Amino acid sequence: MAENEKVVTDNEVEEPLDLPEVKEGEEDTTNWKEEALKLRDKAISQRERTKVLKQELKKAKDAVDVITASKKDIPPAKTGELDETTLDYLDLKGINEAEDIKIIEDIVKKTGLTVRQVLKDEYVQTKLTANKAKREVKDATPSRTNRGGSQESDIAAAIAKFEQTGVLPTDFALKSAVINAAVDRSNTNKPAWH
Repeated sequence: MAENEKVVTDNEVEEPLDLPEVKEGEEDTTNWKEEALKLRDKAISQRERTKVLKQELKKAKDAVDVITASKKDIPPAKTGELDETTLDYLDLKGINEAEDIKIIEDIVKKTGLTVRQVLKDEYVQTKLTANKAKREVKDATPSRTNRGGSQESDIAAAIAKFEQTGVLPTDFALKSAVINAAVDRSNTNKPAWH
């Protein structure tokens, strides 16, 4: 092995030995005790550097372990809760009613499937279609108001109920109309076509 080569053992790097060279035929005047002390000091300093490097490496590994452990401690996103991106996706698909979104959210929670997979499911498609049909029927049915022709049928129904049971309605306007109708029927001075 040459004098200037570096030797690597157990993750330690050794520096070359700086020994004096003696040429052939000359007398060796080297103070070997002094050289041995130099080498000892060099080895001690090398061990100290290696010890410091090992400590730094251990600290770095510990820091990596702490980071990976903290990432494991982070709870995963709750499955089933729909985020804004998913809600936007559903809105683009034409699903924006609260009851439809609730159905999809429940299925995602129960099965763990993605929203796209849930939308392909036959049960979900059938349920969404049924909800849509129900909403369309509800929207097409006129609401009950006291306007127009429905008022006449309310009065007629209230008069019929009064004649059968003798109970007047609680609504003041309807009650007045029933009483006026009963008085008009009992008045014999009016012709029947009036």
